[in-house]
Amino acid sequence: MSFHWPQLLWLLAIPALLMLVEIIGRVRVIAVRPKILRANAGPRTLQLVSENRKSKIESRKSKILLCLGLAFATVAIARPQWGRIEEPVFDQSREILIALDLSRSMNATDIKPTRLDRARLLVSGLLSRLKGERVGLVVFAGTAFLQSPLSSDYEILRDFLPLLNSDYLPQGGTDYTMLLNTALSSFGQSDNADRFLIILSDGEANDTTWRSLIGKLKERNIRVIALGVGTEAGSIMSDGKGGLIKDERGAVVLSRLEPKTLQELAGSTNGVYADASAWVDLADLVDKTVATGRKGEFREENRVRLAERFQWPLAAALAFLCLSYFFEFPVRPKNRAIRLAKGGVKK
Repeated sequence: MSFHWPQLLWLLAIPALLMLVEIIGRVRVIAVRPKILRANAGPRTLQLVSENRKSKIESRKSKILLCLGLAFATVAIARPQWGRIEEPVFDQSREILIALDLSRSMNATDIKPTRLDRARLLVSGLLSRLKGERVGLVVFAGTAFLQSPLSSDYEILRDFLPLLNSDYLPQGGTDYTMLLNTALSSFGQSDNADRFLIILSDGEANDTTWRSLIGKLKERNIRVIALGVGTEAGSIMSDGKGGLIKDERGAVVLSRLEPKTLQELAGSTNGVYADASAWVDLADLVDKTVATGRKGEFREENRVRLAERFQWPLAAALAFLCLSYFFEFPVRPKNRAIRLAKGGVKK
């Protein structure tokens, strides 16, 4: 038998110490006040008895049971394990990090209903096609952060998507340097995984410092699948309040798709760029960029693990604690009829 958390067994010292304190206290009481009688109250009786050995053991019964309950509960928390269980394990070596642009230009309506809505639909379509890949989500604009780490639980991402809008991030713009740094720190560290950074955006980078990170992307085997969400004709920007966004000269802002940065990122990492003004099958794009060999495929193997047996000490702990409660409070008051003198009130 082994324990998953053997260090927790030190907690057994607590019930042992409580038992020791109780024994010492009882010995002192008997030694100092040997002639004091103890009252034992039953359901219908009251007895005065001397503190002999038998009565002393009876009085400690509830505390002994309490200490045993605490001891078995500690053993259960330490998770005892014995016996071996073989179970199949499926491993998917693809890692997909989705980067969603939340800048204000994603509210443009040159793609109906908006560019951001199209991006959400593309992500939802990808999630419905994946089978076990680990997927994460990064949101970016003038800054970037990891919204959801890599996981095979796609429901988390589906819950996040409707909540994301252009007001989600405090800083506007499009900072690809922040995006790539966040992506590099968010992927796993294994060497045998296919990694994909899927960027859904409509804009150019604010500067060119992101180019210095391309070498790190190649070292980590990260390929960029870039989707240009927008059209070359563009759309006038609305402020969401019925008005139009204007620049410092008072001219109405026209937002167009500027794919140069996205195309350069995809081309330099052996990835692919696609125009998302029409529907794009993201899952198909991922499949087309997977290298041959083991990478990107499912691996099935049998793993052996120790069987969890915490249920047995936990059941014993509950039993001892319930018995301790029963012996600590054995008397249950009952209603009694009290007859008063003649002329009084009966209850």
